[in-house]
Amino acid sequence: MKKILKSLNIIKRAPLYKRAFLGLSVVTVLSASGCSSFLDKEPTFVVKDNYYTNENDVNIGLTGIYSVLGNEDFYGSSLPYHLSMSDEGVWQRSNALTGPEVYIYDSSNQLVRNLWKYLYEGVERANVFLSKVDAAKMDEAKKTIAKGEAKFLRAYYYFVLTSNFGGVPLKKVPTYSVNDVNTPKASLNDLYSFITSEMEEAEGMVQPITAYGHSGRVTKSAVRGILARVYLKMAGAPLNGGRPYYEKAAEWAGKLVNPVNGDYQHKLVGDYKQLFKDMAAESVFNIDESIWEVEFAGNRSTDFEAGRHGNIAGIQFTSETIDSLGYSYGFILATRKLYEHYGANDTDQRRDWNIAPYAYNNTTGVSSARPELDNRFSAKFRRNYETLKPRHKNYTPINFPLLRFSDVLLMYAEAKNELDDVNEAGLKVKMVRDRAHAIDSTSAIGGDKDMMRQFIRNERFRELAFEGLRKFDLVRWNILENTMHGLASDIEANTPTARKYTAFGPKNVSSRNVLLPIPLDELSLNKAMSQNQGW
Repeated sequence: MKKILKSLNIIKRAPLYKRAFLGLSVVTVLSASGCSSFLDKEPTFVVKDNYYTNENDVNIGLTGIYSVLGNEDFYGSSLPYHLSMSDEGVWQRSNALTGPEVYIYDSSNQLVRNLWKYLYEGVERANVFLSKVDAAKMDEAKKTIAKGEAKFLRAYYYFVLTSNFGGVPLKKVPTYSVNDVNTPKASLNDLYSFITSEMEEAEGMVQPITAYGHSGRVTKSAVRGILARVYLKMAGAPLNGGRPYYEKAAEWAGKLVNPVNGDYQHKLVGDYKQLFKDMAAESVFNIDESIWEVEFAGNRSTDFEAGRHGNIAGIQFTSETIDSLGYSYGFILATRKLYEHYGANDTDQRRDWNIAPYAYNNTTGVSSARPELDNRFSAKFRRNYETLKPRHKNYTPINFPLLRFSDVLLMYAEAKNELDDVNEAGLKVKMVRDRAHAIDSTSAIGGDKDMMRQFIRNERFRELAFEGLRKFDLVRWNILENTMHGLASDIEANTPTARKYTAFGPKNVSSRNVLLPIPLDELSLNKAMSQNQGW
């Protein structure tokens, strides 16, 4: 799989990392969180007032906006794993008594601080880009595409910010002064209005996915699918906007499910497992199903941006002498609950790929069956399928999926069900289950809307396990606390004594955990900010 973004065919295989605006210095733009109230000791984003003069400048700048996605403190590791623990997996370290992995932490936590920081760095880069790009001398059609991608990415960073932190400062223009620090939270209504309007505008500006043939760029398909996700979030907690937003979610997901006017027809690939094997390989793309991915590259031998997928969570293997398997700490065990949600015919394609039925001997690398259902590793991202050699101990070139067509089908089904079209919802869920060779359980539901709602939620649990969406779903459905406490009770009642410690994290979840705390450093500098409830 290609781990490098080809920015508008100008930057020749320019890597998506630390390439924002290198070596330029006249005006310093401090790319920091909280509207520059959360600053590094040195600026990380430096640009001349007249930097954007040509197409190459524009594409280097655009690459810098993209690069935030792959930061280790964002999708490279922190958000999908450390900050998004849910009922699909438990942190398997008995001595882990503090940290977001076990829901014991506060506003001084470094992972929380850095997520905030880099999301606002992405916002600031986009603000600078959009304030200057019009002056560039280049083809206007290409300029429009670049602006559309920047607008979408800025809106997406705000979507991740508000999903995780609630009300946050809304900055739409660059920050040039370190004294511009006291910016209050915007209302959720204002934030979502900005997010949706920017994304909808971007949809008319960006290219179709066929223009690139890979999933690393923002395309019409990506914008439409993410808009469906945004509107589903708005329909649920905390806005609880209901029907009007389900209608919008169905509209935008429907543009992918039922394309018109020659739009690309996405579809499910035949082999679920192959999707994730390809994400570990080089130059292999499945744009039929994989609509948007964070691209990673390299093994630390040259410039690159690598993540921790398959290393933080994966099939544990801690030998550095056998390169064929790749080093993995295996910090996350899949829950018995997740295992038992797969049916008897839903094993080979999904269950036994997402949850490893075996473990490796750390000396020989030989695999052996692991029969205990509560002692199996999460295994969606597997290092033995990496094609780049030699493997690095801690960093991997495995891509991370942000949007798949199966997710779009399930979002469409969820929205249609809430709009009382239970039959249409069932047909789309059946498509996902048919690919997995799972029994069609939707026919027994008939027209029961409540049963279909629960079935769709369970299908998301099965299909999208370990893709960083489960906690997001539990929060928008307003069932995070009850679900996690139920998981803790189940572990305490049914798990062997040696692993009962895994109930510790789920038991610690409270109502405050629907949001992360506003970082302490931000509160110290931005006097117009207030802390989230319960923190």
